[in-house]
Amino acid sequence: MASPTANYGFSFNGWLFGGAGQGVQVLSIQGLEDLPGLRTQDDIRGYSDGMFTGRDFLNGRSVVIQLQIMNDASNTMFTYLNQLKSYLISQQSGTSVLQFIIPNRGTQRLNARVRKRHITIDPTYTYGKAIATVEFFCPDPRIYNDTQTSTVFTPAAGTGRTYPRVYPLLYNASTGSPGNQQALTNNGNTTTYPVATIVGPVVNPSFYSTTGGTLTVNATLTASDTVTIDTDMKSILFNGSTARNLLANGSTWFALDPGTTTLGLTCSSYTAGATMTVTYRDAYL
Repeated sequence: MASPTANYGFSFNGWLFGGAGQGVQVLSIQGLEDLPGLRTQDDIRGYSDGMFTGRDFLNGRSVVIQLQIMNDASNTMFTYLNQLKSYLISQQSGTSVLQFIIPNRGTQRLNARVRKRHITIDPTYTYGKAIATVEFFCPDPRIYNDTQTSTVFTPAAGTGRTYPRVYPLLYNASTGSPGNQQALTNNGNTTTYPVATIVGPVVNPSFYSTTGGTLTVNATLTASDTVTIDTDMKSILFNGSTARNLLANGSTWFALDPGTTTLGLTCSSYTAGATMTVTYRDAYL
């Protein structure tokens, strides 16, 4: 996928637009620095003034970009206009990556789809200048750094009891490992959701956060098996197929808040070669 390289450069569906010296220039951007709309749960106080405050949740984000399209040394305005109409089109499902660079932010991305496209035809259109307004809708309102962080964990066996028990029992200090733990940092200003990919051989792997939350998969993975845990979509995939039924009772979902969070991997047993790769992007609002 071609990526923008200069301020006010954008990329969507493989089409680069904006940036210095280009025939398609960005005139304005709305919705990128705004707080997304809120879905509130406030309620009336019956026969009293005021409201009871409930929880606030973010809705999707709409980003409106106004473009100026002109002739340049490479192409005519009509060539660029045809490109715009070919690449910035609606889609029935899913989202595509909208990459962009604005000053002091580096390369970032949104997961978006085109919802509106308006092209003005006026006297300047005849002479090679057009104004287009495109609205992108982002179901996930978070803005992500384009660079993805990836960290590899190796499992450690749990320290549970073994049976049959032999009495009298002697209680000594534990020498067992709590699992492979690593501190991961979300440099953004809002919660981001990691994806964990576990590769066998491993039995009953548990992906956990030391600040609370454990996701245990009741399964025996061979060297050719893979389990993917998506903490945003709350999904479990076993070799690419939906397998939410493998999630152990009592499992609790978690995420990465801004700052540093320690995550870990433990299991019932494993063989050399088993790994867990955790990926995420810093997230902003």
